Order: sequence, then structure tokens, then C-alpha cells
Amino acid sequence: MDAQHTLGWYRARLGNITGSKVGDIMKSGRKKDELFGDTAKTYIYQLAAERGMNPVIVEDDDLFSDYIMQVNVSTKAMEWGNEQEDAARKLYQTITGRRIVEVGSCHHPTIKHFASSPDGFFYDEENRGKGCIEIKCPNQSTFMKYKDLIHDNQSLLEVKPEYFYQCMAHMMCNDASWTDFIAYCPFQHKPIHIVRIYPDDKVFKEMEMRINEANKLINEILNRQDNGKFDWKH
Repeated sequence: MDAQHTLGWYRARLGNITGSKVGDIMKSGRKKDELFGDTAKTYIYQLAAERGMNPVIVEDDDLFSDYIMQVNVSTKAMEWGNEQEDAARKLYQTITGRRIVEVGSCHHPTIKHFASSPDGFFYDEENRGKGCIEIKCPNQSTFMKYKDLIHDNQSLLEVKPEYFYQCMAHMMCNDASWTDFIAYCPFQHKPIHIVRIYPDDKVFKEMEMRINEANKLINEILNRQDNGKFDWKH
């Protein structure tokens, strides 16, 4: 399994609905019977484009690196978060006494084109328990907001639904019993906030249904393009 942010990891994620983006397909459209909203539709077209990519581009390291540089959006906040992630993980290990194993893209065993990349994985051999962690390293004001408002499944869903569904995806793809949502800000006297998120079978079923429906739409888009005829006169 390739480490996160390597070319192998990007290849493993290509064309898959991922934990960090699955929240995009969890909101319905404005119309009564519209399953997907505009954000979901944009993501579905992105996935269709990824699945239709030229394999020559994907398999060549230099060409694929150029592609990743072109599509990746990186802000100072995102770079800061990536830089602080290891410190947050080490502090979490010190506090909990757990040995966290870093993992790459973990694919769901039965749901096609669904994968998630937790920021760490823990396995308790004695109790046969599995857990994941999801680390966020926001600025100070956002950290205090999370610390004040996020305490359980429902509050995480209300404050940051995309993070809630990301934690759910980790548990679905890794058959885990919990995900610890971690907010970390090194400037604070108490720099870490840990919230235990638990599986929700009702949410799992809704996510699986929407992922399957999204995959159907992606296949329809690709089939229409494969069967279409291009008129070079126009």
C-alpha cells in the first residue's frame, strides 16, 4: 500500500469516490426528487473524467506528476495542516498510548470505486478492536470553534458534515469500530481536541446507496461518450 501523497497513492485514488470528497454526494438537489445537487454533479463529472483518462498518462511517472501538479489545489492552510499532521499524530499516541500505523488508500471490500485514507489506523489485538484517526490542523479561531462545538457524532455532522462523512468512510472501508476526530493547534496551551466518532448503520446504508447511484451515472456518462460519434465537419 503506497504512502499518502505519493504517486502510487494518487493512482490508487484516481476515479474513486474518496473519504475526503464523499460528503459532496450526500446532499440532495433543490428539486424534490433530485438525488444529487450541483456540487455532487461536479464531482461526478470529475470522477468520470478520471476514469476516462489516457492510461499512457496515468502509467508514466513524469506525465502523471504533471497532471497531479495541474489539478491539485494547495493553499497555505492546507500546507500548514500537512506539516502539522505528524506532530498531532505523535501527541495523540503519547496521550492514548496507542501505536498508530500510517496507511494509504483503503478500498472498500464490496462497494466499487469507494476508498478512504485515514490519517492512521490502530488495532487492539487483545480486544480485537479496530480504530482510525482523522486529523485536522485549523487556525486558532477554527480550532476553538471545533473544541467548543464538536463533541459527538451529531455535533460533528452539524458543524462540519464533510468531516463527519469522512470519518464514516474510514470506518466503512476499514471495518473499524470507531474513528477519533482530532483537531490540533500547536499554539494553544491545550493543543489537541479528540472526539470519538462511532459507526452509524443508517448513515452507512445512505452512503452506499448514493455511491452506487453516483457510479451508475458515471458509467452512463462514459457509455454515452464511447457510443457517440464525432463529426469532424463541425
